[in-house]
Amino acid sequence: MKMSIAIPTWESYGKGNEFLDDLFRTIEIQSFKDYEVVVSDHSKNDDLVKVISKFQDKFNLLYVKNENDRGNGPANTNNAIDHCSGDIIKVMFQDDFFYDDEALEKIYIELSNSDKTWLLNGCNHTQDDGNSFYWEMFPRWNDKLLEGVNSISSPSVLAFKNNVKRRFDTTLTYFMDVEFYYGMMYDHGEPILYDDVLISNRVGDYSVTTNVSHKNRDYYVTKETKYCKEKYGVV
Repeated sequence: MKMSIAIPTWESYGKGNEFLDDLFRTIEIQSFKDYEVVVSDHSKNDDLVKVISKFQDKFNLLYVKNENDRGNGPANTNNAIDHCSGDIIKVMFQDDFFYDDEALEKIYIELSNSDKTWLLNGCNHTQDDGNSFYWEMFPRWNDKLLEGVNSISSPSVLAFKNNVKRRFDTTLTYFMDVEFYYGMMYDHGEPILYDDVLISNRVGDYSVTTNVSHKNRDYYVTKETKYCKEKYGVV
C-alpha cells in the first residue's frame, strides 16, 4: 500500500455522519488509487457505521472502534496513525475534506521523490460546508509556534513517511498541532512546503480550536506554552 489516510472520528455534535460522508466522497474521486482509509472512532454510539457501510466496497477501508482515552483528540489521531500500513500517511480530520481531486497523487509524488520525511500543503477554509471558500493559507515556519502562533494550519495539511515514530502529545488540547510540527522539525528537519491548496478546513463551533478560542483560550495558551517550552528546553 502506497498511502494511508488516517482519520480520527467522533460524534462531532451530531454532524459526524455528514462530515465523514463528505470527506469519503472527496477521497473516492481521488486520481491516486493505491491507498487505504483508516478510521479510528471515538464515538459513544455506532452512528458512523452507516457511513462506513456505504463506502466499504468503494475503497480499502479499515474501521477501528476506539474506546480508549475517549475525548482525547491526540490519542485518537495516534490510534488511527498506528493502524496505517501505507508508505506515506496523510492525516485528515473528520470535518475537513480534499479540495483537489489530485491531492493524494501530488503528495505521493512529492514525498516519494524527496529525501525529506514530511510535507505540509496549502489549504483554504469554508463556513458553509463547501459552498464557498475563503482564506487560502500556505504553511510557513515561525519561531513562535510553541506560543500558539500557528502559521501552518490544522493537522489535515500534514503527511509523512511511515518511518516516523513521533506521535501527537496526548496531554495537549489547543497545541496538539503546533507541538507536533515543532517536534517533527526537531526530529526530521525541514518539511516540504507544498504551496498548493489541497484540502479545505471547515470552520464552526464543532471544532476544538473554535471551542477553545471561545471559552478558555488564554488559559490553554498560557498552560500549554509553558508545557511545550519546558518539554523542548526553550527559553
